[in-house]
Amino acid sequence: MKSTKEALLISGLIITIIFLTSSCGSNSRNQNAIVTSERMGVIAIDEIKPSKLSDVVDHITYTALKDHPDHRIHRIDKVLIEDGLLYTFDYSSGKSLSVYDLKGNFQFAIAKPGQGPDEYAAVHDFLVYQGKIEVLDIRGKLLFYDKKGTFERSEKLPFSPQAFLKIGNDYLFQTGKKPNELGKNGKPCEVVQYNLETKKSDCWLEINNGRRLSVSWEKNMLKRVDNEFYYGTSFNDTIYRKQDGNFKPQFIFDFSPNALPSEIFDPNVSISEFVDYQNNNRDKAYHSASLQVSADFLITRFYNNTGHHLIYDQNKGSKTVLEWRVKNDVDNGLPLYWAHALNNRDIIMIYDSEYVLEWASELQEGKSQFNEKEQAFLDFVNEFNPDDPLVMISYHLK
Repeated sequence: MKSTKEALLISGLIITIIFLTSSCGSNSRNQNAIVTSERMGVIAIDEIKPSKLSDVVDHITYTALKDHPDHRIHRIDKVLIEDGLLYTFDYSSGKSLSVYDLKGNFQFAIAKPGQGPDEYAAVHDFLVYQGKIEVLDIRGKLLFYDKKGTFERSEKLPFSPQAFLKIGNDYLFQTGKKPNELGKNGKPCEVVQYNLETKKSDCWLEINNGRRLSVSWEKNMLKRVDNEFYYGTSFNDTIYRKQDGNFKPQFIFDFSPNALPSEIFDPNVSISEFVDYQNNNRDKAYHSASLQVSADFLITRFYNNTGHHLIYDQNKGSKTVLEWRVKNDVDNGLPLYWAHALNNRDIIMIYDSEYVLEWASELQEGKSQFNEKEQAFLDFVNEFNPDDPLVMISYHLK
């Protein structure tokens, strides 16, 4: 069992390294020169000390994801919660979308890798709109499924975007920073509003830092909460918010004095040189994206010797930092590795059930008496069916 768990964790770390070292923006000083905004704020990373998990999280709940016919998903790349359903997509390994209700009961799956008209070669992104599912294929094709996962149709796009949202009859596409003429006066556009029928486009953000292309590992670049829109990519120290019809900076990360130097982003620097530099300069800090937003909070990740979660309280204006794998001093269960989704005030992480069982076993071996929250975690595990492949862990923010 342990070798399987180690392999899954190592695989996830390798893929994370691949996407972190394959996409790029510019550093903080470049972003400061772009544009100003009344609501923009500079976040000085070195001024925020990491907090304990219990400073941020009130309690944790666990839900078994049950009855999946393929038993175990390989890894989780993106999670959506829409209209009482949980959608989990494995882009890179199983290439499948699995749907559960919020009690963890399996509903259906979409697993259609291939070259056919109803199949996808590889998936850049997916969305759920009015109960229906849309999948963005790497070949610049949209595939449409009904609320039960039955294929309806596909449509070819005139470009190959890497992320998207739905805005009524229009879409918001992230173009992968590839050369295009979708901006004003034929300028290249990084995020564009586009209508499939009329072919009309409206550029929300022109490409201003496209020294390297984004890659397909980045899944959580575009977020929408009601009528608020947000955008962020790895190695770009800016998080954008829609204002006055365009994306403008809301936050700029200041990683000085440890920011990656601008020279490392030169197009003449190869990927291998870029990786070697990072490996030999682990004290250098950079934004590693993965954006999650709710009405109350905004969460993103950055690297500074190790991975960190930045949690911004949109109501209080406060900023909290949690180190990756920070000790779970709430119920002594799993640390917060990934923020797969943000559902109101709950950070959602989907994890392999074997890890959850292992943490419970270590807790029981290390103590003879347990507090109320620890006992709630152990009660869940004691009733758990080991055949259930995954567990949804909800970290409720204070």
